[in-house]
Amino acid sequence: MLRLFMWILASLAAVAAPCVLAASNEDYSNLKKEVEELRKKLNGGTAPKAVGAIGRADATVANRYGPGATVTTKKGKLNIGGLLQVWSYHINNDNRNAFVLIDQNRVASFFGVRYSGNEMNDNDGMRIRRAEIKFSLEINDDITAVMMIDPTGGDEANTFPGMPTNQGVVGLSAITGTGELSIEELTRFVNSLNGINGTTPFAVARNRMQNGFMKPNRVLQDAYINYHPAFIPHHDFTIGQFKPPMSEEGNRNSGQLDFVERAMINQFSNQRDLGVMVHGSWWNDRFQYWGGVFNSAGNFHNSFASYQNRSDDNDDKDFAWRALVRPIWNMKNWGSLELGYSRQDGIHGESSKGLSVVGGPTLFLDTDGLNLQQSTAFREYAWAWYRPGGPIRGWWFRGEYAHWRDRPEPGIFGVSFAQLRPAPFSREGFYISSGYKLSDSIWADTLKNHPNWLIKMAHDVEFVYRYEKFGNIITDSLSRFSQVFTDLRIPSATDVFSTVAQTVGVNYYWRGYNTRTQINYIWVDEPGRHRATIQSQIHTRTGDRFREVNNDMFVISQQIMW
Repeated sequence: MLRLFMWILASLAAVAAPCVLAASNEDYSNLKKEVEELRKKLNGGTAPKAVGAIGRADATVANRYGPGATVTTKKGKLNIGGLLQVWSYHINNDNRNAFVLIDQNRVASFFGVRYSGNEMNDNDGMRIRRAEIKFSLEINDDITAVMMIDPTGGDEANTFPGMPTNQGVVGLSAITGTGELSIEELTRFVNSLNGINGTTPFAVARNRMQNGFMKPNRVLQDAYINYHPAFIPHHDFTIGQFKPPMSEEGNRNSGQLDFVERAMINQFSNQRDLGVMVHGSWWNDRFQYWGGVFNSAGNFHNSFASYQNRSDDNDDKDFAWRALVRPIWNMKNWGSLELGYSRQDGIHGESSKGLSVVGGPTLFLDTDGLNLQQSTAFREYAWAWYRPGGPIRGWWFRGEYAHWRDRPEPGIFGVSFAQLRPAPFSREGFYISSGYKLSDSIWADTLKNHPNWLIKMAHDVEFVYRYEKFGNIITDSLSRFSQVFTDLRIPSATDVFSTVAQTVGVNYYWRGYNTRTQINYIWVDEPGRHRATIQSQIHTRTGDRFREVNNDMFVISQQIMW
């Protein structure tokens, strides 16, 4: 009986084994599915079990705000971006600047012509060039709000040197004058305002560096609302503070520049203004146009302050427009080509008389603080950009031309005299640039897969070169005098001199534009010794009024962008 019982038990076990195994496989699959569902719930915000309140909080934060996690808002979608650029720069030293100081004073005939030192403009150092934080909130499918701040002040005036160092107001800074006021009379008045005795020439750059006196820091950069309703296809509308549609490089993201700094002509177009604008785009962005109206406070010469984050100083509005076409775009053999043009026209200023003087250098304004005479003004840019394909892919070429005309602030520019009523004048310039990016070239795969690590690193190298010329040096006329009195300078005449700058550089893309190192060397060629007319030589007892400054620059920029 025992043997029979054991035989029956073994037979039942053999029959039931496949059923048990099948049930186990099915249970395992169900269990696996439940684990996956539980994992999804945890990633979606359900906190895993943890001991204590701190443990539960840490587990929740780890699931919601870990690396790569998306930031969410109660309403809409918020994107946060930023740009940080740290510079280290070296400037050639020179012990004299460009302009003669004691040229009008008769003591010059005994002591000779004197130049001021150049110590303020050639100090090496480091700089936080940009520190932008940008918030973009998509309220819904039709509305986006954008705000960008930069605690450095962006391109606003500060104590750091420009690029090149002769950008901006270069000559001595005068506050005002009537007909002609000598620099000595003018600086005596200006220094009296600062509690200083004597006639030491007053310079804006010196006051900024020694006393910390500068224009207000424009922390607020972009602040606008963009409407892109579905019922108006191919168009969007922007209102607030943003860049007017000027130029190509001026409107480009600062983190995607080919060089450490924009070309001289575009350092004026990289400013915000208050206005409203419409933008249209057709055929996959191959034809685009912009049009808008803007406050445009100040003037295009940027001789007093930037346009952004300030009230208007006239009742008129400027009209600006921009158009581009891409006849060739992303073609394998032909590459991409872009052509564009932009222009802005308006009426600037309100005062009709400028500044007045009563009983000497006591100065006041005619029109409640608005001292810019009314005049028509315009600026225009034209550009071309080409990136070839085929066997020479990796090369790129850019070129841009700029021209504008406006009236500057009275008394801003001066070497020996202040200008009470400077007449409108024009400035123009251009740049051409080229580069070769190895990661886009026919050698890209060979370099990327090369066993030698040093050659492999060359895959992310880009070589760049730029030649530019711009009339960026402005002063009262060095040679224009009255036809009746050869010793009387015409106070409204303004001279413009051009600087030629050549830049060679290397860009290394550690992680594309997000992590990039740029190394630039800039050769600055200012106009040489300027010999004025015979009248000028009689007036100043010398014909040399202008000299070239040694101010070549070497800059290293480290960039992080997200």
